[in-house]
Amino acid sequence: MNLPIKFPSDADVIAEEAARFRALSPEQRMEVIRGVLEAGELLLKQSPQAEFLRAYTLEQEELARKAIKEFIARHGPPVVQ
Repeated sequence: MNLPIKFPSDADVIAEEAARFRALSPEQRMEVIRGVLEAGELLLKQSPQAEFLRAYTLEQEELARKAIKEFIARHGPPVVQ
């Protein structure tokens, strides 16, 4: 289908947003990050699946920690005791 309107690709949109973020001062960047976290917290509080989402997040964080520890044990420097 050939539409007369051209939409930017996802990669172009992401690149533009990244460039806008990089142009911000460190204080402005922190403000943006806090805003995203606050929005996520608000959505989580309003979600009917909030308890499941909290448990799932904790589970994923624990799996990530375990994967990192295993990676370091396999590929990291030997531990001197």
